[in-house]
Amino acid sequence: MLRSHPLIVLLVLVEFASGVLQGGFPILLPELAGTLHFGAGGQSLALGVEFLVAGVAVPLTSRLGDLYGHRRLLLVTAALALLGYLVTALARDLSAVLLGRALSGFLSCWLPLEFALLRDRLGEERGGRAVGLLVGALTLGSITGAVLRPGLWAMAALPALALLVVLRWVPESRTRARGRLDWIGALLLSGGLGLLFSGLSGHAWLLVPAVALLALFVRQELRTPTPTVDVRMLARRATAPVFGLSFLLGCALYGSQAPTLSFQAARPAVSGYGLAADPQLLGLLSLPAVLGALAGAVTAHRLARRFGPRAVLGCGFALSAAGYALIALAHSAAWQFLAPSAFAGFGAGLAMSLLPGLLMHRLPADQTGEGAGVYNTLKTMAGAAAGAVGAALLDSLLLRPGTPDQAAYVTVWAGCAALCALGVPVALSLREERSGTAHLVAA
Repeated sequence: MLRSHPLIVLLVLVEFASGVLQGGFPILLPELAGTLHFGAGGQSLALGVEFLVAGVAVPLTSRLGDLYGHRRLLLVTAALALLGYLVTALARDLSAVLLGRALSGFLSCWLPLEFALLRDRLGEERGGRAVGLLVGALTLGSITGAVLRPGLWAMAALPALALLVVLRWVPESRTRARGRLDWIGALLLSGGLGLLFSGLSGHAWLLVPAVALLALFVRQELRTPTPTVDVRMLARRATAPVFGLSFLLGCALYGSQAPTLSFQAARPAVSGYGLAADPQLLGLLSLPAVLGALAGAVTAHRLARRFGPRAVLGCGFALSAAGYALIALAHSAAWQFLAPSAFAGFGAGLAMSLLPGLLMHRLPADQTGEGAGVYNTLKTMAGAAAGAVGAALLDSLLLRPGTPDQAAYVTVWAGCAALCALGVPVALSLREERSGTAHLVAA
């Protein structure tokens, strides 16, 4: 049976550990910020820098895995993630936390590398069916991490266990790609995005060199036969709206995470707002969004077959917009977050499930891998950009030094609602490239 194949079982365990890390750390972030004395803006930066590194690392490690072996790159990224969680556990100030979170961004590389290993060792059909088990393990792990809230040292043990599992039992992929890595493009992308992140975080003078480096990156990618990111794909009429929707979703989904947790952890006696939530309550408050996303992902394709993918996708963005708007309007009590978070999560689950299939539906068969890489890169870049902008807002709209004004949080939620609302007409205007929805696949 598919489920009992040893490689699938091993990678399911690795991805469950990844989910626990991704679901558990944001819950601990407000408490860590209080211990190390940095504010809400620093919390947004801590998550944003993780997305920034992930956005650059995922396409690079995927290409390196194709060239030199996916198990080898899985070991490297597991070791870097382990180092990141150790640095975070040992951190004594915000700078060390940012370094740790940057290294932890390599955690996002695990899933694409595991997909490639499954496809290589089990074949395209069996490997494709196994992908759903890995995504399910990731989701279950995220819920477990949010509920159990493992400490920083327990989190550091998880990538160590994953590293041991891969080193001891996971076989190497057998197929190797030809060609080389576009190192010039990789350096330009890393430098440009790093400067852009810093510019959006409050150092506006860095925006000009950031744009210059990114322009050089685009020129390099158009000229090289082996681009790091196929930028031509971004401009195609068939695929551009899907990429745009993935960027909007990433901005709203990841941009709201740290500010919401920071607001819920704030103490009314000190700031005049907040819920004074401890890690246990923060974990419980995060469950409606996670469970809503899971429900959306599970039902998305059934709904798409009945009502059409465009209508369901548009409905998903509308639900997310409504959820963020309701939170912006009413957020003085814990119960006011529950239903809106579930709405936003359900809408995000619909979108996350349908968008990859809609993209594959619009790409030639020989470009599906490149398209998936661009899609994931854009989504993580959206998280980095949203984290930087959120940090700048929380650090500039102040009630007093070190304490954001409540208006900063409302601006973040209202901005997320506006981004999701913008996605509704885009989703409804998607053209049908082929008949039916049979080609839609799960994320």
